[in-house]
Amino acid sequence: MEQEHNSDMDLTPTISVDSMLPIGTTLRPLLNDSCLSSSDLNNVLKSRGVFIGDSDKKSTIPLLMTMVLSPSEFESLQQNQETKESNPKHRNGQIKSLSAKALAANIGEFEIDIDEIEKLNPDVQLDSPMIFGSKSKNQLELRYNIIRRDLTRDWVRPQSRHTGKVIITKDEKSKEIQICNEYTSKETDDINKKIIQDYIKFMKDKGEIEDKLKTISSDEFTNRERFNFILQLAKNNEDNSLEFKEIRDIEIGPDPSNPPRNPQSIIQENVKKVIINGTGLEGNALLTTDEEKDNLILRSIEVAYNFNYNGIRGMCILQFGFMHFFRNQNTSKDFQVALRYLKADSGNKTILNNFVLDGFESLKKLVYEDFKKMKNEI
Repeated sequence: MEQEHNSDMDLTPTISVDSMLPIGTTLRPLLNDSCLSSSDLNNVLKSRGVFIGDSDKKSTIPLLMTMVLSPSEFESLQQNQETKESNPKHRNGQIKSLSAKALAANIGEFEIDIDEIEKLNPDVQLDSPMIFGSKSKNQLELRYNIIRRDLTRDWVRPQSRHTGKVIITKDEKSKEIQICNEYTSKETDDINKKIIQDYIKFMKDKGEIEDKLKTISSDEFTNRERFNFILQLAKNNEDNSLEFKEIRDIEIGPDPSNPPRNPQSIIQENVKKVIINGTGLEGNALLTTDEEKDNLILRSIEVAYNFNYNGIRGMCILQFGFMHFFRNQNTSKDFQVALRYLKADSGNKTILNNFVLDGFESLKKLVYEDFKKMKNEI
């Protein structure tokens, strides 16, 4: 089994045309999509022989809007958008419960405000019931679909389906409640955040919790600490069900407020960011050189892991880090992990997805706890 994750489905065509390419302002929504990076857009310009000093979207989008993209160029941008958008992404938070009451005891009283959800985006239609189910007395799950009208995805099939999921679990011993926001598109992220916000208010009104949801935020770290925290996740997890293979992608840049001072540095103040694709990048000088970690922001890395689920072996690629750096569209400062690729000879796709992401979550918790202990000892 080999998969590039895709939770989108083409729906019934509503535009009867043989071919149609957006131009000008009709192209803007696609170009401005948060899933398309500045590099994606700049590559189109380079292929046309257009080279600009500032590759930021505010410079590249106006240029591309003046052009008529070829079908292959438009398709390439679509595929980049769809591939990145359809990957499941996780942002997790924890909150302490004040009682031993099971989560399932209260969930029947929690109602999701459908009207408020539908107001979040006029181009989105809910396509499934919005009701939490109980997988056990302390494990709740909401899984839903949306239909998004999106002419930039495909002008002949201008609708796409996306999935979202909110998973809430409670540890009976520690009374810790963990809330997982699993989203694909920006719209499902917005819906999940609204549902989680409302659920926390509901639990506070019930007297079940007092604190705010605790997440791993980039603000907790210095540049050096954040750098080391991300790199420490490129290793085996505790039971070796996830086995580190190699780092394949790095996105890094100078701290605008404290750039590298060494004139021999690979990254200078006038460099916005550097993206490196390859294999075995854990030995790259950008990651192994210690002296400039205070001056650099490590946004994310992509890591290949081997995994073993009850004898089913495979390989996966996870991208993780703090995705708001170097992106105007991504405003969340919370740590995020995305499953980019998974390959296995057999097994259920959903089960393997969950196994890999759960295994990484356990590794992240241990590394984060070690970081907090070290921080407190200083």
